[in-house]
Amino acid sequence: MNSPNAWQYTTRIVPAISVVLIVTVLVQSFIINPYGKDRPVYTHGAAGTATIWQLVLSAYTIGLHILSIVFPARVCFALGNVMERIKETALIRDDTPRRKTTSVKSEKGTRTFPDPLFVIIIPAYKEEMSLLEETLRVLGSHPQAQYSYHIYLAMEEKEGKSDMKAARLIKSHRAAFYSMSYTIHPQGIPGEAQGKSSNESWAARQACKDYPEELKRNVIITVMDGMLSRAECIGPGNANLNATADTHLPKRYFTQVERLHTELPEKNQTTIYLPPIVFDRNLHRVPLLVRTADLVWAGAGISSLYSGSTVGIPTSVYSLPMKLVEHVGGWDRGPNAIGEDLHMYLKCFFALSGNLNVQVIYAPASQCNVSSDIRGFKGYLDGIGARYRQALRHMWGSLDTGFAVRQSLELINRHQKASRARLDLPLNAPKYVSDAVRILQRGLLTACSSNWTALYSSAGLHKSFTPTLVDTQTFPPTPIHKSNLMTLYQRLFEAHFLPIHLCVILTTSSVFTFVVPGYSMPEVLHIALDFAGWCRLGGWLLMLCFFYRYEQYHKLCVRLRQDEMREAGMLDEMTERDGFSLSTFQVAGIFEAALFPAGGLLYGAVPALQAVFSHVFTDRLTYVVSLKPQFALKRWPSIRPSSPVAESLQRQAFSRLDHVTTTIRMSQSVKRED
Repeated sequence: MNSPNAWQYTTRIVPAISVVLIVTVLVQSFIINPYGKDRPVYTHGAAGTATIWQLVLSAYTIGLHILSIVFPARVCFALGNVMERIKETALIRDDTPRRKTTSVKSEKGTRTFPDPLFVIIIPAYKEEMSLLEETLRVLGSHPQAQYSYHIYLAMEEKEGKSDMKAARLIKSHRAAFYSMSYTIHPQGIPGEAQGKSSNESWAARQACKDYPEELKRNVIITVMDGMLSRAECIGPGNANLNATADTHLPKRYFTQVERLHTELPEKNQTTIYLPPIVFDRNLHRVPLLVRTADLVWAGAGISSLYSGSTVGIPTSVYSLPMKLVEHVGGWDRGPNAIGEDLHMYLKCFFALSGNLNVQVIYAPASQCNVSSDIRGFKGYLDGIGARYRQALRHMWGSLDTGFAVRQSLELINRHQKASRARLDLPLNAPKYVSDAVRILQRGLLTACSSNWTALYSSAGLHKSFTPTLVDTQTFPPTPIHKSNLMTLYQRLFEAHFLPIHLCVILTTSSVFTFVVPGYSMPEVLHIALDFAGWCRLGGWLLMLCFFYRYEQYHKLCVRLRQDEMREAGMLDEMTERDGFSLSTFQVAGIFEAALFPAGGLLYGAVPALQAVFSHVFTDRLTYVVSLKPQFALKRWPSIRPSSPVAESLQRQAFSRLDHVTTTIRMSQSVKRED
């Protein structure tokens, strides 16, 4: 095993190493020396002095349980803040299309494009036509869709006749959008794990080729994703994974992104746009454990979206400027990118030295819970099992902890190289000018940051540079945003370490306190375990508060979606298909939520443990994906067979991408004259 592979493997199993360390401390504290050291032999049952292991365990237990209080408190605060902003933005009525355009000159003449232009990538693998139809109908109902939405259907070669499916969808819906295209992601590319990230990467690379360089600063790529439904884990092997396209984005999402992109030109090339999510489509049809687990998942995403937060983790749906996507090299396609939303966020975060700008879009993305189409008790169990497989996929994303560690060290190394170059300049010379000249003198950072010039100039940064420097030289990276870096690691710890460590310590300490009376424990350990018990009670009460606030959030989101579907003339169809439920808890109200620790254990700690120890042996996860939930196609207007014209368009092929295989793509554009 060579050094790079050894380093990658070591960082990959960091969560597993942490669990081993925790178990070692617990064994030393509870089994080897449960009564402490220097225990008086003449006093039966008396405690001795705490050992170093017990001191470490006591300190870590207190710190861990403080975090277990901080997290639900932050979730409650963030949820209240997000609800207030949703109400404020919902009152802004802006249905008038702003047909701002940008003209681009080329050898073929002058072309006019919408400004901004939304490239919307919809991954689709073995999706029912009815599900894709619904997603496109919702997007097509937006007033701005006809003049600024370019839909990319990201299909998979592994799904037979996916090109024909895409062609039929384009034929049925192309009039509703500025443009529609599809890409076929090939299978069998060496070093690539098939899945949503590689699918998106393939479609995004084609989109970047489709638009001229002069326009890319005005193109925003939006990734639409749904939570996986009945993703059945087969075992270690090559990943066969994709996500269902069941997300519904309201028109307010795109109008808010457009406004922020236009109003903040100095930051719009280094910004990620994040909406909160809400499970409001079929929650009345899923088991209680599944429902509470998804509510906690939604809350975890919302916890970093409060006003003033500078680190926001995307959950399924997000938007990025095309220039930033190009700068970071697009979406990764290896097995470590299975959690593509967090992984892409980390790529952008570290590429910008932690200076990634986060803008919250107060237009919740509507999603479905994991569900089963089997009826009765068997379907109930099937739904619980399907949610576990989805949870395993989520926890498999703990691979991103190792990725963050590697990226952090590369970031530090990059900045150290820049700081090693010194040159005497006037004291009044701006720091960034000094950095640039030092780099010119020493030739540092050329290989690792060759795209800084393009990114900085496109973002409007460092305008004090002379034209010569802007055009020909490489800029130094911006200073590391240390507070953002620390916040990021706190978020990663909460996601990938906290559930496992709490579960392991809670289980072993409960057994220990049941066997060993309090007076026989070292005093410091006894205090720590008592403190942990009170923290767990406080955390449980705070989570009940969260569920109460989520109920209000859910009702707000459902009413807003009903209003939008009514305006689009789709309310009856949506009611028939999904139904609208204003209550998250169907039987006993908030008291149902009191059972959430069972769901947290089943869908949090247990799959997390399985994932981190599986990483010791493999970084690949194999899935077979079906839909959630499935509905008969007859509920939607029938789709006519492909016409000879459509079949002819299907046979059109575009240039090879990376000389691996031919991308089959069809592009249809409908441009509206003002």
